[in-house]
Amino acid sequence: MSKFETVLLISPEITETLKNNQIKEFISSIKNNEGEIINSEGWGLRDLSYKIGNYSKAFYNFFQIEINGNKLDQIKKNLTQNENFIRHLFIKVNDHQELPTKLNNEKK
Repeated sequence: MSKFETVLLISPEITETLKNNQIKEFISSIKNNEGEIINSEGWGLRDLSYKIGNYSKAFYNFFQIEINGNKLDQIKKNLTQNENFIRHLFIKVNDHQELPTKLNNEKK
């Protein structure tokens, strides 16, 4: 099992209920692929560094996961095909950083 840190950018135009359902669906897909969510943080609605499509803001969600790296391809494909996810990033790390992160501590 490899360690990854993941950031998901979710559309600011969806409802809170739908956003929570999308996050639960992501967590389920990790677990269905024999992965584990170690920690997670919701960083809230934040400005994007640059516009992505028509969006200048997005909901940021951070996850620390452990999963076999070859199982990520299907998860990434599902995220790409889901229009509610604006962007996603998976970074392989040796050790997970301590939580809470600096972004979580910043005033929103």
